[in-house]
Amino acid sequence: MNYVYPKLSEKDLGFIRLGGAGLGNLLFTYARALVYARDHGCQMIWPTWPSVKLGPILRREMDKRFYNNLFDNRCHAVGGVKKLWLLSTKKRLPEAEAKKGLANKPDGRIIEFEGLEGCFDEILYDSGYVFENLKQNLKPGNRDALAFDFRDSIGVHIRLGDFARVSEAEAQAGRHDSALPVQWYADMISQVRQAAGREVRVWIFSDGTEEELKPVLSLPRIQRLTFGTSIADIMALSQVPLLIASGSSFSMWARYLGRMSCICHTGQMKQRILTERDDAFEWECGGQISEEIGEKIRELFAE
Repeated sequence: MNYVYPKLSEKDLGFIRLGGAGLGNLLFTYARALVYARDHGCQMIWPTWPSVKLGPILRREMDKRFYNNLFDNRCHAVGGVKKLWLLSTKKRLPEAEAKKGLANKPDGRIIEFEGLEGCFDEILYDSGYVFENLKQNLKPGNRDALAFDFRDSIGVHIRLGDFARVSEAEAQAGRHDSALPVQWYADMISQVRQAAGREVRVWIFSDGTEEELKPVLSLPRIQRLTFGTSIADIMALSQVPLLIASGSSFSMWARYLGRMSCICHTGQMKQRILTERDDAFEWECGGQISEEIGEKIRELFAE
C-alpha cells in the first residue's frame, strides 16, 4: 500500500511544525491529499497541524495560529509512533510525480502533498466529501459552530489582521492579501437589506478591532460572532444563506464547503467555486448591486 502525507510546512518535525501558512492555505494541501487517497486506495498519514509562529504573537493577533485545537484524528489516518517511523524510513514521492502515474505499484512509498496547487481545481466536485471529513475530525469544542441557527441571515467575513490596507483601485486590480475597505462591507450590507426589503440579521466574523469595524458594527441588527477557532468559524460561515466575503482563503473555504450564494469585492473572488449542480450565485461587486442580483436576494430572503 502507498501512503499519502499532507506536508503542511517545510519545517515539519512530525509532531510540530515551525511556521507555515494560514489554515485556509493548509486546507488546500490536506483536501487534495484526502481526495487522492480515496481515489487511489492509499492510506492517509495524519498531518502535523500544531505549529509555532512568531508573527501572530508579535502582532498581538487574536488567533495565534498554533492550530493545536482544531482536529482530532478520527478518520483512522496513521498517527503517533507509526507516523514518525514511516516519515523517517519510507521513500517519498512528490505529488506531481505521483500524478504522472509513477505511484501505481503498492510499494509502500509516501506520496507527499504540499502547497496550494490550483486551489480547488482538482477537488471542485468533492466538497461534500471534504466537509464530512472535516466535520468528523473536529475537536468537540469546535462542533457548536454546526449547531448554530444561521437561517434567514447574512454572514460577513472581514479579514484585516496582517493583510495590507489597500485602496479601492488596488483591490479591484486583484491584489492578493488585501484588507478590503470596511466601508465596502457596510455598503454591501445596506444594499442587500434594501434588496431584501428588510433588515436581515447580520453576523460579522473578523480579526479586526472594534474601532476598525465601526462602519459595520454601527449598523442595526448586526452582531460580531466567533466560535473560538479558525476552523469552527469557517464551518460556521459555511452554514449561512448568503456570504459577503473577503478576498482570503478563509472566505474561499466557507464558500467551498457551504456552496451558498456570495458577494465578493471586484477582483477579490480569486476562484469561481459554484458549479452547474449548485442553486446559488457568486458575484463580484465594487459598487452597486445589479437588479438581477437584487432579484435573487429578494428570492433568497422572501418571508
